[in-house]
Amino acid sequence: MYNDETMLLAFVASVIIAVFSTDHVIGFSNRQKMVDAANEERKIHKKAVPNLGGVCVFMASMFTYFAFSGYSDALRPDKLFSISILLFFIGVKDDMEPVAPWRRLAYEFLCAFFIIYITDIRITNLYGIFFINVLPYWTSFALTSVFIVACINAYNMIDGIDGLLGSLSLLGAITFGVMFYESGEWLWALLCVSISGALVGFLIFNWQSAKIFMGNGGSMFMGTIFACISLRVMQLETITGSFFAVSMPVTIALGVIAVPIFDMLSVFVIRIFHKQSPFKADRRHTHHKLLDLGLQHWQAVLVLVFTNILIIGFAYWVQGTGALRSILLTFGFCIFLALVLFFIHYIKFQEKTIHS
Repeated sequence: MYNDETMLLAFVASVIIAVFSTDHVIGFSNRQKMVDAANEERKIHKKAVPNLGGVCVFMASMFTYFAFSGYSDALRPDKLFSISILLFFIGVKDDMEPVAPWRRLAYEFLCAFFIIYITDIRITNLYGIFFINVLPYWTSFALTSVFIVACINAYNMIDGIDGLLGSLSLLGAITFGVMFYESGEWLWALLCVSISGALVGFLIFNWQSAKIFMGNGGSMFMGTIFACISLRVMQLETITGSFFAVSMPVTIALGVIAVPIFDMLSVFVIRIFHKQSPFKADRRHTHHKLLDLGLQHWQAVLVLVFTNILIIGFAYWVQGTGALRSILLTFGFCIFLALVLFFIHYIKFQEKTIHS
């Protein structure tokens, strides 16, 4: 049986492994010139920086989880690691040699297929959205595949400034870890603890100014893991723990992944509006808008982390209104926050235009 001491020891072990491995990867990457060069206008960093930090996060998370897991569970998260290895190494390859977007998308859907087929973690209910409740199997399969691929790309795209992806992922891992712990899902809680420790160790080197980036390998791994963890949370029933009660886990899950998802959706809408490919890299992301307002990297990260906390808190606050209403209210709250940022950015841009 797992206890607080086991979780704490796992967290400390994951931090130590991440710190030492990241330090060695930085030195190795610099010696071998395996770096992300500052050779594009949209890139914010001014010098070449190693981008294999995801290797360290992946290794520390996986090692710690398997080292401390010994509890049998009907639905073990072990298989997620084996399935995510495919996308992890596709991402690492993309860091070293670009992979065509269509090819990477195909790998993402292939990974989603195996996740759903092997674990049967699926979206099975729309809670009345579009007047739909229980979904037929293949509709559920298709919708879950799109959800997983969306999460993978959302977490990949949010990795744009120092410390952002790691900080948002750390907040998500802690939130989900507490929920799993309170609901008695010990292995899933251990998985979140392992990821949290790995991210803390990585962020020591990734905070402004970053000595290493997570890279596509790490961001795609984070997206895959958080897609699956959030799907697992959606399957939970009400949580009555020692510290809090959750009547609508699905709403909290959506709140946790809201910032990356809404950032991706807003960028896609803007790009399509300008008749551009939705996958065309540019400076239209939320973090770019915050930097345009004069914020430094760490300030923009704190703003987005605080925004994510606000959304999670709002989702927790409205969960008592029922599934459909709480989901729609949380969705509306995210749109409201996005419009506020858009309006502030627009006013700032207009002022610059007038004074120039």
